This record gives sequence, structure tokens and C-alpha cells, in this order.
Amino acid sequence: MGHKGTVRLAQILANRSKTALEEAVLLITEELGFRYFMFCGRFSQPRGATHEVRFDNFPVHWHRYCADRGRDILPDPLRRLALQEVTPLPWKKIAARHSRALAKASEFGLATGVSCSVHGPRGQWSLTSFALARGGSAAERRILATLPDCQLVACAIHYAAARIARRGADRLGPLRRLDGAPSRLLSDRESQCLILSAGGKTTSEIGQALQISERTVAFHLSNVRRKLGAANSRHAVTKAFSLKLIAAGL
Repeated sequence: MGHKGTVRLAQILANRSKTALEEAVLLITEELGFRYFMFCGRFSQPRGATHEVRFDNFPVHWHRYCADRGRDILPDPLRRLALQEVTPLPWKKIAARHSRALAKASEFGLATGVSCSVHGPRGQWSLTSFALARGGSAAERRILATLPDCQLVACAIHYAAARIARRGADRLGPLRRLDGAPSRLLSDRESQCLILSAGGKTTSEIGQALQISERTVAFHLSNVRRKLGAANSRHAVTKAFSLKLIAAGL
């Protein structure tokens, strides 16, 4: 991992909010050479409560496909086998035995990748996955070359997410629902991006206003569309108005 990656790793460890953690993971995912990431962690607290932290930038159409069928967005065989490992699990390693599940994910842009599990005290666990939109020998070589860095990043995300979880469920961010309108459906950053988008700002202009990258803006707007079941950003704005997630006249 180069100097820039080391800086990003330090930023992950320093994060105190879920939104900031998501943005840091998005950046380091790109620096590792991957297009997509997913994090899911379950953290037990001293009084017996269990908090789950999830975030990703997997394709919106894949989210909808899985939601319609009541499936997790990480194929079940991959999730199950990766959690049994103590080292990174390249998806290609199980592709022959579970070709059907992985082939369907590939149709939606998740061609190949690697999943890294981390286990902590009191049964705590997390799974971080990095994915590429295209497979092939070059892609597999890239994955193998980054395995140590992927595991290191996974450990850093686990540590940061566990710390966020300890601060209480009310600070874990939005509920992951595709229907209804809970008060915390959208994170603060997602609301900011959507409000500026509703005002006619481009992703570049939104990025400048919020001092984040254009890719990060696109990430948050993609999450908004997925949560609201919207086909595009204009549709998302309309639904957000109707659900009173943002106010008209902004």
C-alpha cells in the first residue's frame, strides 16, 4: 500500500460517523483498483444489544433484483464460506462450485472480487467485499496482488464500525428499507446531496458545495435512488418531497 493508501487507512480509523466512514471506504476502494465494495458487520454490545452496520455501492439494479427475491446482495454461498475463512476469499476460488449464484451477480456488474472476514470479541463479525465489473485473468491477477491490503482495510473498517456501533443505534445511520418513510431513511449527507440536486445543481457543483469528490456525490445519490426505489434522480426528488424527507421550495 502506497503513501496515499496509508493516509486513507488512517482516515478510516479516525472516522467517527457512518457517513464519513462510507466516503473514506469509497475512496480507498478506488485506490485499490476496485469498482464496488460492500460492508456488513454485526456488533454485540455489553448489555446484550446487537447493532448491524451495512453500506455499499453495489449496482442499484442488483439491489432491486435481490430485494424482489428476499435475498442478501452478497450471494449466500459467498457470504457463508467467506465468514468461515480467516484469510481473504477470492470469489474465483468458489466459482466452479457455486457458478449459478455468482453468474447471476456477474450479469448485474459484479463479475469477480474478494471477500474479507474479521471476527472480534463477543461474537462480533464483519465482512468486507471488493468487486470488479469485469473478470478475466488480468482482473484475477489484480485481486491476488491486493489481498494483503484488502484484509488490512477490512480490519480498519471493522474497528471503525465497531466504534460507531458503540455510540448507539440512533447514530448508525438510516434504516435500510425500500418502503415506508422512517425519519432516518436518508443520512444527513444523502439529504444534502438530494436537496442540492433538487435545486438543479450538477454532481460537480454539489461536490464543490459540500467539499467532496464528484464520485462521492454520485455514490450518495445512488444510495438515495435505491432507498426510495427511484428510477433516476428526478424521480428520487419527487418521492422525497411526497414522503416529506425534504421540503418543497428549497
